[in-house]
Amino acid sequence: MPAPKTTPAQAQDVFRPVLLRGLTATVYALLSIFWVGADEKALSYSTAAFLVVTGVFMWQYVSVDSAPDKSRGPYALGAGLMLMAGIATIFATTTLWIGILAAFAFLASGLAELYVFFTLRTQFPPFRNQLVTGVVGVILAAAALLGLNMDAHAMFGLIGGGAIVLAVFVLIAGFGHRHEMKLPADAEGQETGGTPAAGTDAAN
Repeated sequence: MPAPKTTPAQAQDVFRPVLLRGLTATVYALLSIFWVGADEKALSYSTAAFLVVTGVFMWQYVSVDSAPDKSRGPYALGAGLMLMAGIATIFATTTLWIGILAAFAFLASGLAELYVFFTLRTQFPPFRNQLVTGVVGVILAAAALLGLNMDAHAMFGLIGGGAIVLAVFVLIAGFGHRHEMKLPADAEGQETGGTPAAGTDAAN
């Protein structure tokens, strides 16, 4: 039995939060690359913004009408914990605490994403993308904990490296949903395009 495919309605529901999440990760990744002199304050504010905005878009993703009711509790919990960790990161003044809070946020969101992948992807095909985002989140959490002794620039680069992976994958998923949204219109266009051609041939 073939795996269920994302419907145009589901793709339209999730396209915006998925794309915006990917763009958020892109911005953070670029900051981590080009902000050479980043200190604890820069790391704190940038990471806080990344976590808060990502948490918001994760929340919007699972709040769409087509998402299964069973997914909203656990996924929204992971998104909410990431958002709260992001708010707390604003007040973190050391790389140690920024790393701890970021690790907590990535672990909570990563586990929530893995949960919906393993239990609900057949009911909501877009959740198939949560395998990669969930694994990246868990790996990022472990890496942040292992790098607690790093300076601000190194921690920025570590989290930014994970953000690059997320950005690439999530943007690909977002544009994939964009394509899925357009499939019925494309099919209709081909049908419509084929009819006049047949009529013209008949007339000739």
